Amino acid sequence: MEKDTRLKLIEAAAPLFAQKSFAAVSVRELAQAAGANIAAVSYHYGGKEGLYHAMLEYQFEPIAEALERIQTMSSLPPAERLGLYASLVAGVHHRRPYLLRLVHAELTSPTSGFEAVVKKYIPQIFRFIHQALEEGVAAGEFRPDLDIGLAVISLAGILNFYFVAKPMARQLLPASGLSDEKYVSQAFAIYLNGIRREKP
Repeated sequence: MEKDTRLKLIEAAAPLFAQKSFAAVSVRELAQAAGANIAAVSYHYGGKEGLYHAMLEYQFEPIAEALERIQTMSSLPPAERLGLYASLVAGVHHRRPYLLRLVHAELTSPTSGFEAVVKKYIPQIFRFIHQALEEGVAAGEFRPDLDIGLAVISLAGILNFYFVAKPMARQLLPASGLSDEKYVSQAFAIYLNGIRREKP
């Protein structure tokens, strides 16, 4: 029962915080959306801020799991590790549809959640991609003149912006048979083509 209430609060909090903002959502609203007593927010999370941090952790959970899984496959070539990460991105956004809106809000108007949660996970993703790119350059798989930091940001943008722009993309390309998986696959192929070392 206790676990159910905690999860209900987290799941109800995500759309409210994503659609409004941390400051604009009341504890009463959160409790009502979760079908819980108003005291449950304090009881389980110590207040609205604690619930917000727990909700952000929950949003990042699939990414942390994916990175952990891929890091156990260190024998895979760098391009394959990056490709595996790219293919998991669509799944993460299906499981956590509010993640990008919440991250965008934290990047543009940081709350205590930025230091407590977001700042913990974004560098993990950066380091994972950075390491794979470094290894690819060292192995002669990727271009020697690659600016690795910029290449990390490029991949993050290519993979994630689509999920922000998807409603507009579906209007602009109604007959294309557009799917998340198809987009990610093609976008990563284009990215990889750009960073591969040219054959003499």
